[in-house]
Amino acid sequence: MTSFVVRPIKQEEWEKFAAIGCAPEHVAGCQRYLEQMLAAGSMRIDWCFVAEEAGQLIGRIASWTLPSVGKPLDFVLLDLPWEREDYVAIGSALVHEVVALARSLGGEQIGHVLDTPAVSPQWQHHPERRQTLLAHLGFQVERKTDRFEWNSAVQAGELDSRSAAAKKAGELRYRSLADVGQNAFVQAVMRVSEGTFDQFIREERERLGALEQAHSFFTELQRMAYEPHWWQLAYTPGGELVGLIMPTQTPGFATIGYIGVVPEQRGKGYVHALLYHGTRMLLDSGATVIRTDTDVDNVPMAQAFRAAGYDHFTSRSEYLVKG
Repeated sequence: MTSFVVRPIKQEEWEKFAAIGCAPEHVAGCQRYLEQMLAAGSMRIDWCFVAEEAGQLIGRIASWTLPSVGKPLDFVLLDLPWEREDYVAIGSALVHEVVALARSLGGEQIGHVLDTPAVSPQWQHHPERRQTLLAHLGFQVERKTDRFEWNSAVQAGELDSRSAAAKKAGELRYRSLADVGQNAFVQAVMRVSEGTFDQFIREERERLGALEQAHSFFTELQRMAYEPHWWQLAYTPGGELVGLIMPTQTPGFATIGYIGVVPEQRGKGYVHALLYHGTRMLLDSGATVIRTDTDVDNVPMAQAFRAAGYDHFTSRSEYLVKG
């Protein structure tokens, strides 16, 4: 019989919180992640909970959000005594706390992501038991993606300014969000999503309609941090729309955000040019780590990331539970 309690952490416990379930070599990295998220406003001390048993902290969980949103969107840093038979009971109690918190603050749904293989900063080992817990709690997989990374500290050389992609990128003409306005961008999002291999976007487009999906997607992406001049439409020298690039910044790293080529321009290598251009913008802005996701069905985009020198470092399942 289990005899644990779940409670919010105390201000002075956050370092202990960071160490729960962590291998010794990962504790410092988790502490840095927590400090970064707290400073950015993506987490709050009172959004962090522990499971305590006989004076020992045996489990943890934290709510996470985008700084622009203010209410919990996801939970992170879920760690339990996964080897115990009662891990589902302990995990359920912790997840119920963050779901209740989200609902009390106006959230209608809460998500969670599971990366395999386990990667920094969450180090989500025991993926099968995590999946069992999430299924028990009614979470469903909404999307599966492959994750890619450009890390300036480990990349083999600089971004190749002599590549065919760089040359093609230099031939295009770019107009920023400030130049063309929101309506033109929404129309471009609608056009590049036509015939997409991204299952999530394809299903949303079918459910909402092409224009409404584009507007909703654009609005969601605006919740991320970004510089207005990063969001650009690309044109041929003759003025034909090629596609778009919409880099963003999360509290922990830069990301490509969204990239796409309109149907009539596909197969001409423009995706490589746009990816070079977007990567170059982020690196020039001071980014040293760029992470990006692409739907597992979007093989051409995955190939473009690999060709540009991005490393495939993990795969992600995005879970969601609603009201």
